[in-house]
Amino acid sequence: MDETRLEQLEQEVERLKARLDQLEQRSAAVPEPASSVTRPKVRPAFVKKGRSTAVQPKRTRDEWEQLLATVWLPRIGAIFAAIGAIFLFSYASLAGWISPAVRVGSGLVIGLLVMALGEFQYEKKRRELGIGLVATGTIVSLSALFAGMALYAFYPPLLAFFLELIVLAVAYGLMLWMRSSALLILVSITGFLLPFLQLSDEPDVFLFLVYEVVLFTALFVAVVRLKAVKAYPFSAGMLFLALLFSCITVSVEVRPVLDEVSLVCAALIAYLGTAYVGRRLALSKNYPSWLAGLFVLISLYVVEWSFVYGLSLVFAVVAYVVANGTKDAWQNGVGHLALVFTIHQLPVAADSLSDQFRSILYALVLIGLWFVKRQQVPYQRWIGIAVYLLFILKTLADYEVDPWNGRSYAVMVFGLALATAGLVYLLVRTHQEPEWTKYWKIVLTCAAAGVFITYTLIVMELPFYANLDQTDRSTTLSVAYILLAFVLVAIGRIRTSAAWRLSGLLLLSVSALKLLLFDLSFLSLIQKAFVFIGFGIVAFIISRTYFKKRPS
Repeated sequence: MDETRLEQLEQEVERLKARLDQLEQRSAAVPEPASSVTRPKVRPAFVKKGRSTAVQPKRTRDEWEQLLATVWLPRIGAIFAAIGAIFLFSYASLAGWISPAVRVGSGLVIGLLVMALGEFQYEKKRRELGIGLVATGTIVSLSALFAGMALYAFYPPLLAFFLELIVLAVAYGLMLWMRSSALLILVSITGFLLPFLQLSDEPDVFLFLVYEVVLFTALFVAVVRLKAVKAYPFSAGMLFLALLFSCITVSVEVRPVLDEVSLVCAALIAYLGTAYVGRRLALSKNYPSWLAGLFVLISLYVVEWSFVYGLSLVFAVVAYVVANGTKDAWQNGVGHLALVFTIHQLPVAADSLSDQFRSILYALVLIGLWFVKRQQVPYQRWIGIAVYLLFILKTLADYEVDPWNGRSYAVMVFGLALATAGLVYLLVRTHQEPEWTKYWKIVLTCAAAGVFITYTLIVMELPFYANLDQTDRSTTLSVAYILLAFVLVAIGRIRTSAAWRLSGLLLLSVSALKLLLFDLSFLSLIQKAFVFIGFGIVAFIISRTYFKKRPS
């Protein structure tokens, strides 16, 4: 009885276990209800992008053999085949085998056939061979057409030019189809040279620039489509050669207004086009665009219009807009350069009071470089300091060797003082920033030189200075330097700044050398007494402050 009861209990336990297993399987199969609350996305950890240090594996001997046989051998063969075809035609011409008409016609036909053969080889998956044959056929065809015009005069230069354009258009189409940067460079070079092959004695700048702009617009479209980053500088370089040729022609000859207008417009189109291409190619440094901006300013300088300063100001605004649109901070530098060019082109008489107001405008541009953050370029502070040093040199060059001839240079000196005050204020505000850490001594030296020169010119512009003789002028400068040194040390004590104190001590040392090496020979006894005693008193006062502040 007990055994039967025990077996029944064991069977009941087994059934309960089986039922429990089924319930667990069903609960696992049922999905959890979706929550109406959106979980926040997990923010990825910050990963600093760095330059990949992966080393490219070295090519094996088989890879080198494949590269030479499939890439470089077709290119070398294309060059040698073109040279051989030229030699063959030369020999056939000297031997009298073929007439001039047959020479030109056969050269053109052979060139087109070689281009067709290159297209056929490309379809057969022989890319480099096909590109080499197309390049060879293009050169042979253009050479034959040029010979028919220049050597045999079978047709006028205008007809030869249009025939050459047809061949160039065929090469352009094959370049797009084959997606070849090498053919893009070939079309750029040959397309640029075509107008020069027509041997025209009187250049037509307007038609030449219209042709070049249309040609390189098509080439820049191809650059964007093919993502040809390496071929882009070559195409832009050919366009810049065309602009340079036009600038030289307009500058050395009296040209019609249409030529001048076309030159300015072509340079502006080149600038906008290169800026657009650089943005589409996502270039970090769009050198061709910056150079194109320089050509815009060169073209404005060449045309010599009375309202050039207004056009350059408009171009500065255009450069700033391009910088904001392309996110290229260096385009702001083009705008800054255009602003400086605008100031330089202001229509004022040389050596006049209005001419001195340029110094104030230059100073305002410098202050904008240091304090306006909206249109900045990389390393703008350093660029501003470099421009400031050039500004000092320009002021010294403009300041005549004999400024006490009754003429005032106060406005020009005020502009320099404005720029110097801006630099000093910049250094006072930002001297603890990391940007100056490594080169603080260099920056301080530049600022000290600027302050010294500015202060000297201010003293020389005092009303009574022009009426003094040479000895009294030297005495006045010595006294002024001593007083400035005292003021600098006092400011350093008040602000607890070693830079100010060291600048004052350095200036005091310079004053001492000036007194001993220069003033000692020219001053009278009473002047020597007062100046040297005054220097000694200032030196004792400064030294006394150091002893007073010295720790026990």
